[in-house]
Amino acid sequence: MVEISEFISPFLGVSFATAFILFFAVNRNPKHRRISDFLKLLPGPRRYPIIGSCLELTIPSEDFHQLQFKQYNQYGDRFVLHSFGFTNVVISNPEDIEKLLTSSVHINKGITYKNLTPWLGQGLLTSRDERWHKHRKMLTPSFHFRILEDFIVVFNEQAQVLVNILTTEFANGQAKDICQFITRCTLDIIGETILGTKFGTQHTMTTPYFQAVKMALKIQTRRTVSPILWPKSIFWRSKLGRDYKAALEILHGFTDKIIQERKVFNANISPKNEGLVEDSSTPDIYWKGKRRLAFLDLLLDAQKNPANELTDLDIRQEVDTFMFEGHDTTSSALGWTIFLLSCHPQYQSKVHKELDIIFGEDKTRDMTSKDLVEMKYLSACIKEALRLYPSVPFLARYLTKDLVLHDGLTVPAGCEVDLCVSVIHRNEKYFPNPNEFLPDRFLPEYSPKRHLFSYIPFSAGPRNCIGQKFAMMEQKIVLANLFRNFKATAAEALEDVIVMVDIITRSKNGLKIKLSPR
Repeated sequence: MVEISEFISPFLGVSFATAFILFFAVNRNPKHRRISDFLKLLPGPRRYPIIGSCLELTIPSEDFHQLQFKQYNQYGDRFVLHSFGFTNVVISNPEDIEKLLTSSVHINKGITYKNLTPWLGQGLLTSRDERWHKHRKMLTPSFHFRILEDFIVVFNEQAQVLVNILTTEFANGQAKDICQFITRCTLDIIGETILGTKFGTQHTMTTPYFQAVKMALKIQTRRTVSPILWPKSIFWRSKLGRDYKAALEILHGFTDKIIQERKVFNANISPKNEGLVEDSSTPDIYWKGKRRLAFLDLLLDAQKNPANELTDLDIRQEVDTFMFEGHDTTSSALGWTIFLLSCHPQYQSKVHKELDIIFGEDKTRDMTSKDLVEMKYLSACIKEALRLYPSVPFLARYLTKDLVLHDGLTVPAGCEVDLCVSVIHRNEKYFPNPNEFLPDRFLPEYSPKRHLFSYIPFSAGPRNCIGQKFAMMEQKIVLANLFRNFKATAAEALEDVIVMVDIITRSKNGLKIKLSPR
């Protein structure tokens, strides 16, 4: 069996040889010469011959969270990392961030996103240039508020399933990791709203799709934080690569099957009977006699327009992208919000009070869009949790053209510009007592005028998260159902939680709480 260790020596040999070539090419290639000159303008970790500053980053995932703040305190809000010919400029000044994220030119994601293409292909997260522009324009109407309102039905149903499961699981007062339950709930929600299919993972974790998602995410995380696994020649010949390929065969096969089944089903529905429940074999796509459209249905409708040039492969890639982005990121945000409120009973009591005003003693009524508007304090808690522990910890753009920062400093094309979101969110200038959980700072009456780019949990500008309204609606309904039924108490101290920073921000050992009925 081939293991990663078998490739370390040859990989290092190739890396050193490549670095030597790049080193001598600097004096001949104007592009590299510009970058070499630029490196002298900014501080950063010590750069050794050939390997550059990569030793600074050769650390366990659990140490990255603190490393971000150490680098910010040592080098300021602009510094540079350069290793093996790659130049990464890290910025955290909101004025610089605005220049980058509002640009209609600098829209291409960083090179590490290429590791996601075997899974997501050229979906909205990983696509570039004209393809991204075209698909973003085509997909934006799919997240219109009127369409999102139909998804509220699914949010309510799955949130109630979660409450029923938690009632049983936490009945004996035992402390458990809330993340495992939340993750299964969000996967069921995203499966039904995106694919129109009931996964049932809240009741069973043995479904092949759920196991494949877990495996793919685990391997993708490992590869993201391990540069030695980035080269395809190493990754795909390793055991991890073979396991990843097997997981993707299950994921892609499942999505392809659902797409074909949905196309056949949709073709058999005539306009005059579309609203009637005539096919009892697919009851999950109806609600009170009305057909429930999933994101997949909207893509299949878009495919009928020849101008969209949308193939079945394009549809699979977009569906897989939303399955990937919409499940793990939301479960991260929900887990941190629940745990932070468990650690701060004074704010949890305010959430309880708000929910009692909205619902009274009714703990089962389905929530409406009007209810969500009234959940102002719960919304503030979600935003504060996303400030401290943003679901997506890093944002990156690869520059195909020069970027001029707010004071005129030019970052040359060929560099990657990175944003450490946690550092940006803990800027004391915009968030006094930045390390404290203070939800009131996001209430309208207390919120001072902050720089718009001092808080970017869903990114910003033209390439912001297309599903942020979807995510906020989902989080409010899941959290409101949980907290109108339970009181949560933290079973571990916040300072003892080991924060992992990789694809998403998570706790290394979960987030343990106790739940008691209200």
